Amino acid sequence: MTLTERQGEALEVLLGSRNVLLYGGARSGKTALVVYFMLYCCLEFPNSRMLVARRYATDVRNSIWNDTLSKVARLVGLVLGAEYTTNEQLMTMSFRNGSEVICAGLDDKERVDKILGTEYCLLYVNESQDVSFATVKLLRTRLAQKIEGFKPRFICDLNPTSINHWTYKLWFEGVSPDTGKEVAGSYGKIQMNPCDNVANLAEDFVEQLEKELTGQDRARFLLGEYSTNSDLSVFMPTAFFEDAEFSAWAAGKWRSMRLTGGLDLGFEDADAFCLLAYVDGESDVWLIDEYKGFKNDISTLAHDMTRMIESCFEGYPFTSAARDEFQVWADTGGLGRKTAQELADAFDLPVRAAYKRDKDVGIYFLQDDVNHGRLHLRRDGVFADECSKIVWSRGKDDGKVERKIDDAAFHPDMMDALVYAYRFLMKHGNTAMQGRQAEVVKDSGPKDWFDQQVEVLQALGVREAVW
Repeated sequence: MTLTERQGEALEVLLGSRNVLLYGGARSGKTALVVYFMLYCCLEFPNSRMLVARRYATDVRNSIWNDTLSKVARLVGLVLGAEYTTNEQLMTMSFRNGSEVICAGLDDKERVDKILGTEYCLLYVNESQDVSFATVKLLRTRLAQKIEGFKPRFICDLNPTSINHWTYKLWFEGVSPDTGKEVAGSYGKIQMNPCDNVANLAEDFVEQLEKELTGQDRARFLLGEYSTNSDLSVFMPTAFFEDAEFSAWAAGKWRSMRLTGGLDLGFEDADAFCLLAYVDGESDVWLIDEYKGFKNDISTLAHDMTRMIESCFEGYPFTSAARDEFQVWADTGGLGRKTAQELADAFDLPVRAAYKRDKDVGIYFLQDDVNHGRLHLRRDGVFADECSKIVWSRGKDDGKVERKIDDAAFHPDMMDALVYAYRFLMKHGNTAMQGRQAEVVKDSGPKDWFDQQVEVLQALGVREAVW
């Protein structure tokens, strides 16, 4: 295998640093280089275990296991059955000297449990823009295998997203994404773009990208740049809390404290469930618990929801009235495989169908509370991580910001769950929110857009028409 000049420079970074970020445009040779480095290390250091992780098992199987891993192995002269063997079901490559490469999707709960029971000397998070920092922190606890002469490696690659992403915080700002404190250790990074890899691409590949890509897509997939446009960021949290801070705020308010929930059901994407604590008439809302589960069946989801709900009522002194009034406002169903009605009927959960029409109003209201510190988040929580990834889209023709969530960049499951709960608070649950509806909507869009929302706000005032 012949490395390009840029791959050679990146290899030096991999050799010299314990924590490495390869960032840049599409088809720039990042993944192939990391796989090359891993295979070299497996041969050089017996009994070493190396993990390749990606958000979804289907993606890691198609892109790494079935493609890059086997292709690079052939290019470096490794012969299947001689130097190594494979287990197709488990996606493991085993070498004669005891070394292993294990590929895994982080949506496979059973597989992740096994991963967390094993130590590794190298952890590679592929397409790390799709993986939360909370998950990465958990994985890094397993980066503990001791191999003589080898320093453990944590490697990430991605097509850059927003500068709010945890990779930017770690490698460019040198701070922990969840605490904001300076990080210690050896952090190396290098940018790799398609123009650095023309020897391995179709003749006109780069030219086609230059012609077809515009705006943010051009910056990300051709130029390999993080977005520094603050106008693309939807949520910029300003209020993070620990348990002691919530308890201090809630002291003396427990008789009037209420709990409500939001649920976004997924099928190909994730289920997201959140619990919000609030006092009617006060603007502060506290996201006290949250959950994200990937491709779970309905019984697993119901079990996890029940556990969370019971834990909240047992852990905090909510009144019996708060328990009796508690409801979860839910998406109607995940392509028919999971439904709010089944959660209510079969599992006795207090689930009701959420109002889903004119979702933009709820998003703008949520945005206003997040950015002004009225919604309090856990710093290492699911939604706090989502906030770094959720961006507005840009118009393909003029490049202007469109106040519409860019689902192609990141699908915000927890945001959807929060919006369902927020629509209830806006209409019925919290009188402090009801007076701000028109103001928030007016500030959220141009005048002609606001005029179109008058009927929406009027509809929100009629209880029977909403729920």
